[in-house]
Amino acid sequence: MQQASHQIIRCLQCGTKNNVPGDRAGAAARCGRCGEPLQAGEKARQTADSYTLRCEKCNTKNRVPAGRIDAEPKCGRCANALPVRELFVPQPVMVTDENFEKAVLSCPLPVLMYCWAPWCPTCGSVTPIIDEFARESKGKVRVGKINIDANRNTAARYNVMSVPYLFVFDNGKLLESLPGGLPKHELMMKMAHYL
Repeated sequence: MQQASHQIIRCLQCGTKNNVPGDRAGAAARCGRCGEPLQAGEKARQTADSYTLRCEKCNTKNRVPAGRIDAEPKCGRCANALPVRELFVPQPVMVTDENFEKAVLSCPLPVLMYCWAPWCPTCGSVTPIIDEFARESKGKVRVGKINIDANRNTAARYNVMSVPYLFVFDNGKLLESLPGGLPKHELMMKMAHYL
């Protein structure tokens, strides 16, 4: 009896390496951690080496290959120039009451906003996880940090009564509210849904 060849396919949603039998490497294969369909071969390489940006004019999501970032890509629907400069903003972004609209609501990427306070002992253990996630997700997700003591208007607007607290925004809309902190792999799985 001949054994089927296996290949390692990295999940584009959560980053997990999956050992997949050769006969299952097509559409039937799913990630063992998050359950998303796995993509093999050239399509997976192209997807992994690309960015998804939302057009500032028509709000259409556009996939831009990494090699075309410097070529001034345009929206596939309205031909407006895509905001590629947003891919290179240092992360995490410090969010304040003054820059909240621009940094979060007008961002062409999905946004994970982390609410914290200097007096919070749990925030001390969650902040390094958020910082690491921010470094690893640069260009795919904007990670913002907001001190609720110094930015009371935004905290009141979203009714933040305790910290740590996470919010997920996309296209200027609040999509999820998550009380407490999450481990990094859960953050990756949570945000993969919005990419």
